[in-house]
Amino acid sequence: MSILKKWAGCVMSFIAGVLGLALSATTGMKVVTEVVGNKIPDASKTVKAFKVITDSNLYDEAKLAGNGTEFVWLKIFAILTLIISILLIVYSIISLLQNVNVIKSTHIAFDIVGWALVGLFLIATIGLLISSNVYANVTETSTIASVMNLLGVPKSVISCKASVGVYQPVMLVVSIITAIVTGVFSFLKKKDA
Repeated sequence: MSILKKWAGCVMSFIAGVLGLALSATTGMKVVTEVVGNKIPDASKTVKAFKVITDSNLYDEAKLAGNGTEFVWLKIFAILTLIISILLIVYSIISLLQNVNVIKSTHIAFDIVGWALVGLFLIATIGLLISSNVYANVTETSTIASVMNLLGVPKSVISCKASVGVYQPVMLVVSIITAIVTGVFSFLKKKDA
């Protein structure tokens, strides 16, 4: 059990950080627009999660559609999640070096930084999921309005469904598991000390 207490935080931080980076290549948002009874083909757009950060055209599109503010919040939480994922990997490497006695420090400040990173990771992913849902709702409304104006068709024949992809809910699950495992085993490790 003492080995598990010693390594659980290190391993979970590394896994969470790597998943945070790797999962950004999965679907971040999907928008499907249909006009019933019209000859215009249905439109579908899928955006990878990392594109929210790297593709400046997405902001221009959102601003043009009138939902630039919602997109900015989504981008802020996406950037925070990415930065915290990288910091979790760095933290896990330093923790690994402590566990194999390359770094001799066992200062409480290091544990506090680890808990803070895990807490920030959880907050960032909750914020990411909330901002994604808000952005999806506003995107549906603005897409329907723009199609109505463009084609001159009534709202009843237009269907638009914007939904968050795999990335946001999976990241939330990863951050919750990381927070629970890190918190429990950090508490057990401190209790034995």
